[in-house]
Amino acid sequence: MTKSPKRPKGWLVGRHQIDDYLSRASEQLANQDYYDAIRTSKRILQYLPKKDKVYAEALGIIGMAYAIQKRFEESYQTLSEAVQIDPENSYLLFNRGLSARFTSRSGQSLRDFEQVALMKKDSMITERIQDELEFAKKVAISEMKMRSKNFTLDQLVEQQESFQRGNQLSGEEKWQEAEAAFRKSIELGDCLPQPWGNLGICLVMQDRFDEAEEAYNHALKIDPKYRIAKQNLESLDYWREHPDEKPGYRITSPFQDVKTNVTFYTEGE
Repeated sequence: MTKSPKRPKGWLVGRHQIDDYLSRASEQLANQDYYDAIRTSKRILQYLPKKDKVYAEALGIIGMAYAIQKRFEESYQTLSEAVQIDPENSYLLFNRGLSARFTSRSGQSLRDFEQVALMKKDSMITERIQDELEFAKKVAISEMKMRSKNFTLDQLVEQQESFQRGNQLSGEEKWQEAEAAFRKSIELGDCLPQPWGNLGICLVMQDRFDEAEEAYNHALKIDPKYRIAKQNLESLDYWREHPDEKPGYRITSPFQDVKTNVTFYTEGE
């Protein structure tokens, strides 16, 4: 009588069942059935400890499905969780580097691609990594020079993460915390209008209209053509007169309507 394979520690089901789910999720992803690929992968997560590398593999599939649907922030966060579990997985790092690019995290994108290039573990990724690395380096260096001559990659990563954190907190209507995140982003390098514009929204939501006006004017000083700040500034008198009403707020991605030809990878392709 053949014995069943020993169930790994902490798993709630056997390896064979998990392998079946992984195979199904990968097939669903390949067939562009992204909703079911995410659903199947999330089912896998219910059966495994959070520090298990197979847990990270399932997160990787979810992250790719989000990215292909242009849900880039969800992709980045999911892949970041996977990388924390399995930091030596070149597929996860490569895919997070791509998602970082499409969430305006050029510093983290460069850092991930640099790490993948040092690994040299996979022939398929090796074919692409140099082109991706050169592009990421070009963008990150340009961003650093815009801030100051001695601006570092660490500072760029921190600043861009602070800005995205502010966006996330704004989406959760945590306006004071979002304000702090945008102010930190500005403090690290005051050269872009968007942090000031988003700070202005946080201040309007807290009925701090004079400060919001200053923030919008500062955004327009950096970029006089910044349409959103100009529109919000023109609407400010209305919100002063109607403090019980609040403007609508929606997070948008500059890459939402961009056609992407990037390829995300899963292990075994």
